[in-house]
Amino acid sequence: MKIAHIVNVGFEAGGAERSVRLVADGLRRRGQQVLVIATDHLLDDPAVSDREVFADVLVPAIRGGAARRFAGYFWHRPAYRQVSAALRSFGPDVVHLHTIGEFSPAVLSASAAYPRVLTVHGPEDWTGQLLSWNLRSRTEGRARLSTMDTARLAYLRFLQRPAYLRRLRTVDRVLTPSRFLADAVLHDLPRTPIHVVPNGVPLRAAEPVPDAAHALFAGRLELVKGAHVLVDAFATVARRLPDARLTLAGDGTQRAVLEKSVSEHGVADRVRFAGWLDGPELAAAYRAASVVVIPSVWPENFPTVALEALCVGRAVAATDVGGIPELVRPGHNGVLVPPGERRALADALSRLLGDTALRRAMGARSAGLACCHSLSTFLDRLEQHYQEVQPL
Repeated sequence: MKIAHIVNVGFEAGGAERSVRLVADGLRRRGQQVLVIATDHLLDDPAVSDREVFADVLVPAIRGGAARRFAGYFWHRPAYRQVSAALRSFGPDVVHLHTIGEFSPAVLSASAAYPRVLTVHGPEDWTGQLLSWNLRSRTEGRARLSTMDTARLAYLRFLQRPAYLRRLRTVDRVLTPSRFLADAVLHDLPRTPIHVVPNGVPLRAAEPVPDAAHALFAGRLELVKGAHVLVDAFATVARRLPDARLTLAGDGTQRAVLEKSVSEHGVADRVRFAGWLDGPELAAAYRAASVVVIPSVWPENFPTVALEALCVGRAVAATDVGGIPELVRPGHNGVLVPPGERRALADALSRLLGDTALRRAMGARSAGLACCHSLSTFLDRLEQHYQEVQPL
C-alpha cells in the first residue's frame, strides 16, 4: 500500500508531529510505501536548527505581512501546486491528512482525487467549538481579544472556516485520538464518519519509580502548556518538601520568562531547564522522574506525554481539560486539577511527591493501562481504515 501523510511541520515540534513520524516509520517497517509532505514552517527559527526533518517533501510556508498572510491562509497557491505534483508523482492509495492549517484549504483541493482520512490533532482553523484557541489573545491568557484577533476571529468564522468545511465534507472519514475531540468535531462534520483511534507509542518495560521527589514537565514552553502555572505551584511545593525537584524538558518562547520566575521564587537550585531532549535523553528523563506533570491550560487532545508516562509507569498530575481525563484517572493513576489553578496543582504535587507508596501504586496502574496504547495496535487500526476507504 502507498500512503501519503500531510502535516504542517516536518520535524518533531510537538505531539502531532511525533505521532506522524512514529506512524510513517512503523508503516515502512511493515513494508508499506510512505511519503510525508510538510511545509517548511518554523524551519527558519534558529531555536530548532538542530531538529531532524522527517518530511520527504517540503512546501514553502505562508509568509509576509498581515494582508498577504490572510490571503495565503485562505488559499496558498504554492501548496496547491506542489502538493498536487507530489501526489501525482507518488500515486498514493490513501492520503492521510493531519494538521493542515499551514497549507490552507488548498491542500484539500490538491488531494481531492484520492481516498482520504483526516486525523484531527487539536484546534484547527475550522473547528467551530475550539476556534478561539487559534487566537493569540486566547493562548496568551488575555481577558479580552486584541483588535487584530477580533478581526481574525471574524475572518475565521465567515471566510476561512466555510472554505475549509465545504472541502472537508468530501473526505472519506475523520479520525480523532480522543472522544473529547470526536464530540467537538461532530458539530462541524455531522455527516462524515468519525472514528476514535487513540494514538500509540512504542511500549517498553515499566521502570521502577525512584525514591526521589522529582517531577518532570515535557513539552513546549508556551503559555498554553501551563509551565508558568507549574513553576508558581512548584514554589509552594518546594517550601513544603525540601527534597522536591522539577525538570522542564522542552523549549519555547516562554523559557526566559520562566527562568526569571524560578529565580524570583528562589528555587533556581531546585529547577532544571533541560532544553529540547531527543529520544534517548527524553527516555532517561522519564526514568529519573517519579511524577509526570501536564499543566496545560488549553484543550489537549490526547497528549503523547501522558502516553509516555503510562509506558514508563509514572503517576501523572494533570489538568482536567480536553482528552487528558481519558488517560489519567483520578485516584487511580494520577490526579486531575482545574486548569490554571496554582494552589490545586501545588496540593496535588505535594501529595504525590510526598508519598512514595502512593506514587508507586499509581505508577503501577499507569503501566497496566499502557498496553492499550501500543504502536502496533495503533498501526493495525490505521491500516484497517486505509483499506476501508479504498474503492473496491
